[in-house]
Amino acid sequence: MKRIILLIAFCLSLSAIYAQTIDVIHLKNGFDARGTITNRTESQITLQSENGRTLTIDMSEIESMEQEQKAFDPRVLIGRWACYKASGERDRKYDMEISENEGFYTVSYVYYINYLSDDNTVKMYPYDTPDFTSEEHEDVDVENGQVSYHFWQLEHLVLNHSKSERRQSRAITSRHCDIDLNYVDGKLKGCIDCTQYYHALGCEGYTSVKSSLEDGCGKVFSDGPGGKWNVYFVKY
Repeated sequence: MKRIILLIAFCLSLSAIYAQTIDVIHLKNGFDARGTITNRTESQITLQSENGRTLTIDMSEIESMEQEQKAFDPRVLIGRWACYKASGERDRKYDMEISENEGFYTVSYVYYINYLSDDNTVKMYPYDTPDFTSEEHEDVDVENGQVSYHFWQLEHLVLNHSKSERRQSRAITSRHCDIDLNYVDGKLKGCIDCTQYYHALGCEGYTSVKSSLEDGCGKVFSDGPGGKWNVYFVKY
């Protein structure tokens, strides 16, 4: 009897730690009861079964108990996810949403952002509220709680020096990243590997960064890998 009670206590502690496990109670009559143990006494245990029923089982009816890994349900991934660096700092650029349709899963994120700067200055990120954004949608395999996708984002800042289109100049930031995440304790945890990061500014009087650079004007601030860092995503 003491061994059974100790085993139940151990299973209860495991259930609190691992959300993806299930309690299996083997009964002396040959049947199994499966679910989550919610309460216990010296004479009985209470089990919330997989179909939602509440079962009360006498200790004398129990042959043995064990825990097994529950099959991962990818539907827990559906929703909007906010990105945070490992330090806890919010990083809205990488926010994304996972959706499901007919059993297929898609990740969506903002891939194009256009800003207008009325005071003609290139500011530190984030810029003012964008006047236009566009989303990218990518199919993902979410089996076993693993979410991996390629992230590409282009930020375009237009500096309006005058009402004439010829008096505009522009700043462009482009980032290509590989994002690899795993579902752990209700969060998506992993890393962002920025394989390409480009940031350049076109000169006043040019309508594109490219034409400005071709004439020896403007400036390239960064053109290469952008680093790799740990992140986690939380639903919001």
